[in-house]
Amino acid sequence: MKKVTCISLLFFFCCLVVSPVLADQEAKTSDILAKVGDKTFTSEQFDAMAQTMPPQIQVMLKSNPSMKSELINRWIQLTLLVHEAEAMKLDQDPAVKTKLDDLRSRVLVDALIDKRITRTTSLPEEKIKAYYDSHASEFEKGEQVRARHILIRVEQNSAPEVDAKAKETIDMVAEKLKNGESFETLALEYSEDPGSKINGGDLGYFGKGQMVKEFEEAAFATKVNEVSEPVRTAFGYHLIMLTDKKAPGKVPFDDVKKQIETTLLAEQDRVALNNLIEELKKKYEVTIY
Repeated sequence: MKKVTCISLLFFFCCLVVSPVLADQEAKTSDILAKVGDKTFTSEQFDAMAQTMPPQIQVMLKSNPSMKSELINRWIQLTLLVHEAEAMKLDQDPAVKTKLDDLRSRVLVDALIDKRITRTTSLPEEKIKAYYDSHASEFEKGEQVRARHILIRVEQNSAPEVDAKAKETIDMVAEKLKNGESFETLALEYSEDPGSKINGGDLGYFGKGQMVKEFEEAAFATKVNEVSEPVRTAFGYHLIMLTDKKAPGKVPFDDVKKQIETTLLAEQDRVALNNLIEELKKKYEVTIY
């Protein structure tokens, strides 16, 4: 990680954790790392802040004194700016007060969730597999094809002469293909689809409903390793080369295991949060006007 990136990250954490408001505590002079007006930044506060950072940053802080100095300087800069903002009574501005209240609420809610909800980061494989087996229809895939294409762009309602020129170009490319020239080479030279031309026109795998109707019909009607006749869509004229077909079937468990786990963990968190909210509704009076 580059030094500039580290310092930017440290400043970010400094802004979040070492607020000048937290620096009002009484401290022994020997523990004070910096002071701005009546605000102090202590070793204890520095250590507490460091513990909230990613492990790799903590290691760098311990082994790199200049980084610690940089962080102290960032706190000084931040505190000077806050002093001036308070002197201008910006904290009394209604819009600013609303933002401060919102930020406070978010921090408190995050802390409450961490305290009250036990969050897990992984699930037993048998639980994930059980979901996979009991929701089989979710993991069924229809027929898929893989194709390359060459596109000569022309608008749907373009002038007849513009359309005719594009058709002439695609016919010329088709003739080159019939004479044995490489589809990939011709795609790189002639295709006007920047997203696929650098890969020889490769579009990867796709199923029905993912491409415009005319393109889809031509692609699924073409045999593997053969090239379609020119196809007109709203984007222009295409030549489509089919490179593979996959029969309908169930997606392998290993391909979706992580996706299922993420879904189940999110649902687990959602249920836990809803339960907490229902519990709090009984504890605190709620009135809707």
